[in-house]
Amino acid sequence: MNKCSKGEATMGDRVILHCDLDNFFASVECTFRPELRDVPMAVCGSESERHGIVLAKNQLAKKAGVKTAQTVWQARSLCPGLVCVPPHMEKYREFSVLARQIYLRYTDLVEPFSIDECWLDVTGSTLLFGSGEEIAQKISADMQNELGITVSVGVSFCKFLSKLSSDINKPNGIFSANRGDYKEKLYPRPVTELMGVGGSTRDKLFSVGIFTIGDLAAASDELIKRLLGKPGDYLLKAVRGLDREPVRRYGDKPAPKSIGRSVTLPEDVSDALRVRGIFAELADDISSKLRREEMLAGAVQIQIKDNTFKTSQYQKKLTNPTRIADSLLAAATELLLANDALRVPARLVGMTACDLTDENEGFQLSFDFDRAHAETMEQLGSRVDGLRDKYGKQIIRRASQLNNAHNEPKDKK
Repeated sequence: MNKCSKGEATMGDRVILHCDLDNFFASVECTFRPELRDVPMAVCGSESERHGIVLAKNQLAKKAGVKTAQTVWQARSLCPGLVCVPPHMEKYREFSVLARQIYLRYTDLVEPFSIDECWLDVTGSTLLFGSGEEIAQKISADMQNELGITVSVGVSFCKFLSKLSSDINKPNGIFSANRGDYKEKLYPRPVTELMGVGGSTRDKLFSVGIFTIGDLAAASDELIKRLLGKPGDYLLKAVRGLDREPVRRYGDKPAPKSIGRSVTLPEDVSDALRVRGIFAELADDISSKLRREEMLAGAVQIQIKDNTFKTSQYQKKLTNPTRIADSLLAAATELLLANDALRVPARLVGMTACDLTDENEGFQLSFDFDRAHAETMEQLGSRVDGLRDKYGKQIIRRASQLNNAHNEPKDKK
């Protein structure tokens, strides 16, 4: 394990851990095929189809220059000995559940962020199990001994800084940034390491001389609000150590009945191709939210408000529960065309995932579909979520979204 960076918490501070399973999908594959540990390997989509990209890789492949989202042929050109294996999402979900059972030994305040990431609030557990760093060490040992995979853990007094910390000492490392030392440890680091600081935000910050986390923390509220709008308020509070967002109790959140988004258009639109491009963006966001909630959609609904302010809604039941963005988009587009929904120009368009079911129940009910393709798309969606969380939504966009970029709609929800 990488060396643990120690620090002392201040009386009254929370003790928050962010646990990130290292190279999760590739690591799970190696538990079933131990010989893969000693060769550069990657989990990849089908090389014969358009989804032939790298979805995850192990450390040896990473050292050879292989990156997530590269095409397989690009990865092989960098690493001729690369071993590619197909994704097995059911295995990954099983290991994700097992990892969470380990976390629950130390606290019931366990909040999943993705299939391979969770926050833990262990404030009330320190008398039983020791400091945050000691609990992190115990979790790391449990993970290796019982599951054969490793975890990187960030220890801090808030969720935002614990997530930042978990990225610093990867893989299989622990890094703490407590109230007394977080400025010394984190402020010299590049501002681009912050969650949500992607290319567009980076360029705005760089343009006013903000290059480090400390530069951002020292900036005026007015400047950041002018540059970044409302999201800048949260970012500024977080880097100043003012993030008080609680860690939810595991399984405590109420399951949503539906997940949707709508946008108001900058002008009346009757072009189905343009609306499909907007639906593509909505589908990506809804798909990501469904993964966060660990839910699947059984139906898709679209909403169209025309320029007379009349709202029409159309709904389609899906053959199999899904959260794959392309499937949601296909259903929305079919509804749009089959109902001649743009016979009057649209002022607002929306999409909603309905009839939601728990992912475990939903996947068990889904027999009549291409499971290999679904697993590949699920894996791809999960990787895209991770990239967007780290670098911002603009890091990966569909071609249809780029075509619409000069007429960005106003988000309504």
